Amino acid sequence: MTRYLISDHHFDHNNIIEYCDRPFTSVGQMHDTMLSRFHEVVDPGDTLYHLGDVAMAMRDPALTGEWLSRLSESAVLVRGNHDAALDPESVDYPVVQACVLETEDRRFYCTHRPEHTPGWWDGWVLHGHHHNNHPEEFPLVRTDTKRVNVGAELLDYRPASLPAIDRLLDACERQGRRLVRDRSAAEAVLADAQAE
Repeated sequence: MTRYLISDHHFDHNNIIEYCDRPFTSVGQMHDTMLSRFHEVVDPGDTLYHLGDVAMAMRDPALTGEWLSRLSESAVLVRGNHDAALDPESVDYPVVQACVLETEDRRFYCTHRPEHTPGWWDGWVLHGHHHNNHPEEFPLVRTDTKRVNVGAELLDYRPASLPAIDRLLDACERQGRRLVRDRSAAEAVLADAQAE
């Protein structure tokens, strides 16, 4: 079982294509691409930690559950602002405001909005919410603030495994990198790390 993370799919959100400059011509194309890329990576026995905004479900909470069930049979939803209408009692998976994940070397506070991280937390923060709209402040990885933005756009619509995030952070530390913008840049960092 591998733990995977992603946030901000925004299924059924027409305006997200323009708002985040997503490379799709229609919501249908966006749905098909996001679902196929998700299932290329995540196997049925894996666990998904979705860090919020599964769908544009401000008024129809059932949408979040429907889309999340199409992604994974084993999921934890860290509630995002567009998941606000969801009744946690009406779904078969945990719905939380935040959670902590651990690897051998790191602890990660998982939240939708990084601004909601408690002031006492001194570990890494995994978050969403900011999409690809503030690349200097909220890139995929920013080591000086110990943040990883798992927004769907930055991950090329493919979830990132927790072990892969750990390897990327190790490589960033060894190479002295402050920013990694997106999945493509992360792959280059990891390739450089293998060549070392």
